Amino acid sequence: MILKFDKTFKNDKYAILFNTRSGLEITTGINGNDDPFVLEMPSLLDIGVMGTCLHKCEFCYQGHTDRPNMKLSDFKRIIDEVSYHTNQVALGGHGDPNQHPDFAQILEYCRKNNIVPNYTTSGINLTDEQVEASKMCGAVAVSDYEKAYTNTAIQKLIDAGIKTNIHQIYSWDSHIKCRGIVEGHNPITWGFDVSKLNAVIFLLFKPHGAGKNLRHLIPNAAQLKFFSSIVFTPKAKFKIGLDSCLVNHVTRHGNPTKIQSASVDTCEAARMSAYITPDMRFMPCSFADESKWSIPIKDDSKDLHTIWDHSDKFNSFRSKLSIKKDCCPLGL
Repeated sequence: MILKFDKTFKNDKYAILFNTRSGLEITTGINGNDDPFVLEMPSLLDIGVMGTCLHKCEFCYQGHTDRPNMKLSDFKRIIDEVSYHTNQVALGGHGDPNQHPDFAQILEYCRKNNIVPNYTTSGINLTDEQVEASKMCGAVAVSDYEKAYTNTAIQKLIDAGIKTNIHQIYSWDSHIKCRGIVEGHNPITWGFDVSKLNAVIFLLFKPHGAGKNLRHLIPNAAQLKFFSSIVFTPKAKFKIGLDSCLVNHVTRHGNPTKIQSASVDTCEAARMSAYITPDMRFMPCSFADESKWSIPIKDDSKDLHTIWDHSDKFNSFRSKLSIKKDCCPLGL
């Protein structure tokens, strides 16, 4: 099979080949250089377009402080600065991105600039108009809150032909459920055809934000060891994915194949990805303490490229990762 890549980037050290339809991305060193440890700019940018959330979940890593949503003009400025290098944008923040008043325009501007937008939603109040707009996305993830609106949103997105994932938090008390999913159990006991589901993505619970005092939900060593022993040989009818935080743990205990090892990466914050808050603060990772790691970019004299290259905060984050790549600089 000949792979077709419709977006490419190349400098004198590395090349990135990207398929905007499938999401396949290959990054490789060129001209005798190894594969890059850090990119010229993020290939994946996490943008927090939402500043307000109605749910107030007790474990939310974003916390419960409301702030204004990101302005469309600010979002466009970000895209204008990164479009030459960034391939995908993950829309997030403090709430459901599909509830942003400029949701469709945000997706349209990404596509206009040859960037694939993706987002995660709780699914609550997901309208037909939002589903139609979501056809511009590479994929949409629905967080599993085990509510009726979760199931309804998944069904709506699948029926619309949208690549649909489920985000499942992996924690001390969800270990048995996550284990069951990997072993072939249905992720949700409901009537949709699970073979039409693209993937279940497991996200490591982070005791951050509103969940900073819920450290009892951190999976223990025995749970992580067992989960690691089965996750690379799943029996599910759909793909299994892990966020980079969980990858940091399972690769220590599991036995991935050569292909799996080549397909996963540990923490890529400040190396290949970064986060921008709704109030325009640039930081290595969305789980980082804003007061310590963020850099204001509201003043448009501070361009993202200069910060990425020269900021002490980004370089410090990278330095910690370069010493031990599979260890979170934030201690998560």
